[in-house]
Amino acid sequence: MKTLYTALFITFGALCLTQCKPAAEDRVKMHENAKRISDSIARVVDGALEEVKIDPANVPAAKPAAAPADTAKK
Repeated sequence: MKTLYTALFITFGALCLTQCKPAAEDRVKMHENAKRISDSIARVVDGALEEVKIDPANVPAAKPAAAPADTAKK
């Protein structure tokens, strides 16, 4: 009887471990959805970066810093 319970426990455990994974079709669908979402996020980020892109040819030369004002009273 002890061996029967042991065999059933091992069989049940093996079935639980193998049946808990999603089906192959579900995994493929999940990967496709993840890639689509990743591509969508990349397009949004690229679009935002394009909006704030600074053209180096149109940037005016930096002005020299002004001397600090002497505000100490004498």
